[in-house]
Amino acid sequence: MAFSETLFLDTLRFMRGGKTQQELSEELNSLVQACRDTGNSGKITLTITVKPDRGDTGQYFLTDKIDCKKPAFERGQTICWGTPEGNLIRNNPSQGELILKSAPEPAGEAKTVTEGITTPKRMV
Repeated sequence: MAFSETLFLDTLRFMRGGKTQQELSEELNSLVQACRDTGNSGKITLTITVKPDRGDTGQYFLTDKIDCKKPAFERGQTICWGTPEGNLIRNNPSQGELILKSAPEPAGEAKTVTEGITTPKRMV
C-alpha cells in the first residue's frame, strides 16, 4: 500500500484539534518579526512523538513539542579597568581626570543683527 503524499500536512492539521498548526503559525509569525527586527536568524523545531498502543489495536498516540529559538538583539559592552585589588573602575587610572566646568552666562541681553542683510535676487 502506498503512503499518502499529504500524510504530514493532514496529520498536522488534525493534531490536538488543529491547535498544533495554529501554534506553529503563531510562532512562525513571531519568529519572522524577531528576525526582521534583529537582522539575525532563528529556528522553529517541531517534534512529533508517535507511540503505538499496547496490543494489536492499530491505534497510535501522537504528541507534539514546538521549540522556537528567536534571535536576540546584540547586547552592548561596557569598558572598565581593573585595579590591583581586583576591582573594576570606569576611568582609566593611567589618565588624569578632566574637570569640566559650566561657562558663565553672558552679561547683558542677546542682540539680533539685521543690518546689512539683503534678500537674494531671483534669476529668471
